[in-house]
Amino acid sequence: MSVALTSVAHTGLSHSTGIGGPITVGMPQLALNGLSEHWLLKECGHRHWLMLAELFGQPVPDFRDGEGATLYATFTGVSLARARLDEVREHDRIAIDGRIVRTSRTQYLSIQTVHANGRPVGTVTLQSIFLKRAVAGDNLSVLRALPHPAPRPAPVLTSPSPFASLCQRFRRDDWDEHWSFRRTARRPDREVVVDPCPAADFNGAGFLYFASFPAILDRADWALERAAGTDWITTDRDLFYYGNINPGDRLIVRRCGVHDEADARIRWFDILRESDGKRIADGFWRKERPAG
Repeated sequence: MSVALTSVAHTGLSHSTGIGGPITVGMPQLALNGLSEHWLLKECGHRHWLMLAELFGQPVPDFRDGEGATLYATFTGVSLARARLDEVREHDRIAIDGRIVRTSRTQYLSIQTVHANGRPVGTVTLQSIFLKRAVAGDNLSVLRALPHPAPRPAPVLTSPSPFASLCQRFRRDDWDEHWSFRRTARRPDREVVVDPCPAADFNGAGFLYFASFPAILDRADWALERAAGTDWITTDRDLFYYGNINPGDRLIVRRCGVHDEADARIRWFDILRESDGKRIADGFWRKERPAG
């Protein structure tokens, strides 16, 4: 990935938003066994949004199409890799070096490396497209759209991004194998119905928030495998998004694959919209016991 990428750490964003500098870890950033993955994804999603605004020369994110309709930067894939969230403690200093690049005419990818007190503790990769609602208030009516005016010349990858390509294959449902799970071997063995809370799981734009999806998967796993205990933390997670729901709709979360190692649990789940049975996400994660 040998390109010059736009970076939050080297723009005026830190001055205008207050998020460019280090963050002192407190209870909002922490979970039971270290840095909160849920907080981290929300933070990186927000930074992705701000980096997009900079590419389009906007002081704040306000994307619209040629007819003035509001556009939303919607994630099609999220990856957390090589995470050591259990090493983060209260009062540590978190720094996030964020970069963004255009992977196609309509898609953008950010890579954000997380450091705690100068040591790397994980990398978050986010792939997004722009969408708009064809029907006001209906999250099932979204369409792809292009912002207007066009962005300033944006850095472009000199070679295809493996993660961007992976997101496309999952959206087309033509992937073969991921993390030793084969697409043709999707045989859900157990499922949980989850009722997302409008006050907690939806964002200010009215969509089921992208960061709520991994939390929903974790709730389902807890319901299915409570006996595994609480001393697990995510080291890797890949999540691929295909759709959304309206407030009031429920989700069917299915366990599609299980791999266990001596000190690791590896799972494949998918998420279906209860109202029509449409699959709206696939999620893979690896969890290990915290060090020490």
